[in-house]
Amino acid sequence: MATISALLTQAQTAANAGHWSQAASLFETAYQTEQSFAINQQLVTALAKTQKYTAASTYAAEFEATYLTTATNFNLYLTILLASHQFIKAHIIVVAAQQAESSWASDAKQQVVTAEAQAEQSMAQTLTVTMRQFMHLADQPVAEQTARLAAAQHLTLTKYLTVAKFLLVDPFLSQLVRVEVLYTLRAVGIDTSVQFRWFDQTELTIVPITLPAIGQDATSQQLDQTLQSTIGQTDAGQYENLQAVLPLQLMYLYPQPEKIITDADVWIKLLIARQQGVTPQNLTVAGEKMLANQLKIQEMTAELG
Repeated sequence: MATISALLTQAQTAANAGHWSQAASLFETAYQTEQSFAINQQLVTALAKTQKYTAASTYAAEFEATYLTTATNFNLYLTILLASHQFIKAHIIVVAAQQAESSWASDAKQQVVTAEAQAEQSMAQTLTVTMRQFMHLADQPVAEQTARLAAAQHLTLTKYLTVAKFLLVDPFLSQLVRVEVLYTLRAVGIDTSVQFRWFDQTELTIVPITLPAIGQDATSQQLDQTLQSTIGQTDAGQYENLQAVLPLQLMYLYPQPEKIITDADVWIKLLIARQQGVTPQNLTVAGEKMLANQLKIQEMTAELG
């Protein structure tokens, strides 16, 4: 079996000769052995040269943060996203670059808008079908919803936003999907208000770009600290289990977990008790409400199958 050094030499020789398909195959083999950014970049470049843009974008996403740090790498990533008609993701990386005050992001927004305008002409029927399927998300089983959410990443931002505004208040859609759509609007930088049906079924008026990242608000951070101080040093297994449970709970309650989690200590104690199969006793009114909401989250998750 060829060493990774030999594989990279062969791959670079093929690339230098313009044999990009062979180069991509060799870089891919090397990457399976060593998942470094240097090899990733060479593999992504070779795949782009052979117009395998979707595969290229999948690999690039593994080092997304690194691709946003230089103009050359950013432009490579943006090019393959636009070539594979991943317009929503393209908007997301442009916004990320703008927020990092990267100088090369200034022209990128217009590149995306231009590509979208071209798609509106050349892919009109496909976009219309995808938009219609996205609109009727709640009619489908969970597996199909996941597929349609992924397909919606290929919509232009205008079309995505049009449907998203409807989905955010659709009472038949699961809360997690509504949150996912809202979070996407945050990522693409929507700076106008939208209506959002929250966990308790009330409607909130929200400006997506102003929202914190999930888990980064004060309530979520307090929960993490409380969990760590309560069992982080005494029960590693249960700590890991609850570390997996908390983010899901916080997704259900996004973007206002503080309205439900009124006491981080009590919330964590209830969570631990339920994990241990213990029925909490002598709860305050606030504690009873938090227990009821934990059970509600559990039921909503079970309904997803």
